[in-house]
Amino acid sequence: MAISYVQPLLLLVSLFFLPALHAVNFEYCNKSGYDFGNVTHVNISPNPVGPDVGELSITVIGHAKESIHAGSIEVYAKSENITDLLRKQPCTIESGTKFVLPLSEVPMDILEGDYKYVVSLLDEKVGDSKEAKVRMCVDFDLPTSSSTLSSA
Repeated sequence: MAISYVQPLLLLVSLFFLPALHAVNFEYCNKSGYDFGNVTHVNISPNPVGPDVGELSITVIGHAKESIHAGSIEVYAKSENITDLLRKQPCTIESGTKFVLPLSEVPMDILEGDYKYVVSLLDEKVGDSKEAKVRMCVDFDLPTSSSTLSSA
């Protein structure tokens, strides 16, 4: 009886590359990065986004250089004229750690013209300021299927 090395190899390769199938290209909102830390991946599910999708799951993964003890993460759909807040949830992140910020049940929002999804990490308590400080922000286009594009 011959042992097949192909099946275990395929399993290993699929486990290694499967998370990358949901990853999307992103940019820092300020175009240069943030002192807080860095984002390594933004994953979207489903990917691609079809015409009948009502909600998305977004996961932001990165490394923190600083801590946030009273923070929040917000998701927006943003075009030139409109900014829609889609989801907001509290979060805490410890300095020197890898962070994984899962955002489930994010409503699908299609705006007129060119638009992006924006994920902002806010720190509610920075010094004496009454306003939350943006510690990190990324934006990205939704990965859409060709049927979504033709139905929009």
